[in-house]
Amino acid sequence: MLGAKTIARAKINLFLQVGERRDDGYHEIKSVMQALELSDELYFRRTDANTGKIQVRCNDPCVPAGEDNIVCKAIEAFEKHTGAMGSSGIDVLINKRIPIGAGLGGGSADAAAALLAMNQIFELEMPLDTLMSVGARVGSDVPFCLKGGTALATGRGEEIRPLDPLPPFQVVLAAMAQEISTAEVYRRFDSMAKEGKVPAASEMESELEALLAGIEKHEFENIYPNLRNSLESATIASAQVEEFKSIAMDSGAVAAMMTGSGSTVFVLVADMEQAAEVAWELGKTAPITIITSFADKGAEVS
Repeated sequence: MLGAKTIARAKINLFLQVGERRDDGYHEIKSVMQALELSDELYFRRTDANTGKIQVRCNDPCVPAGEDNIVCKAIEAFEKHTGAMGSSGIDVLINKRIPIGAGLGGGSADAAAALLAMNQIFELEMPLDTLMSVGARVGSDVPFCLKGGTALATGRGEEIRPLDPLPPFQVVLAAMAQEISTAEVYRRFDSMAKEGKVPAASEMESELEALLAGIEKHEFENIYPNLRNSLESATIASAQVEEFKSIAMDSGAVAAMMTGSGSTVFVLVADMEQAAEVAWELGKTAPITIITSFADKGAEVS
């Protein structure tokens, strides 16, 4: 095939417990992840100019082009695994709608979409599990962004166990305008952990058990009290995060919490009318507000 169009869906962390730093530099995590309908669109075109080059363009000038882009790294990982490209090149156009550096997994979602596109363009019919394995070499969130839906992620985030789907909540996202460094947040977390200033592991374990039990038994009222993110205390935007959460809850939200390493706050509401009300109030303070909903799938070829 000569081309493909893919949808790259964002994610949120309904629960995120960060453990100790591993020898490989990653942290052990336990996270309940949820895909969103908010997505980027990516367009891929195979070139036969015998260049072997990967060219990436994006409508957002803040997104790097070339080898610094995670899409390029995903294509390179695919080629290393399959050798399918040969002398062919790939041109990529990204229509970016997921805020960058916001804890929404936009880069990982784009990488997941790239693996799906390459699989289709070169007609390899590789199973999803194989693509997830390749994706894990590119980024910890890439396997989930391929799988989507609702899942428990463990290890450094690459081990995915699907969970029962949640009701189709409406979601309001409140994001800062500037990109937040994930590495810096984790450095702050490590420092605070040494001083005992992060949530206790035993407490978070019990909350995770209650959350998973609520999902399994479809007792969704047990979800809201057990949403946690151990990185909230380490974000450099803690004041803004707390402000967004306070505004959301005062506006009638059922839950509000930071996702990933931040600084986006996701807000769960019951219906679109409530979503519009919460978004209106948040929009008075938050530079970026987006209304979306849960998705039961990850990246896909459209």
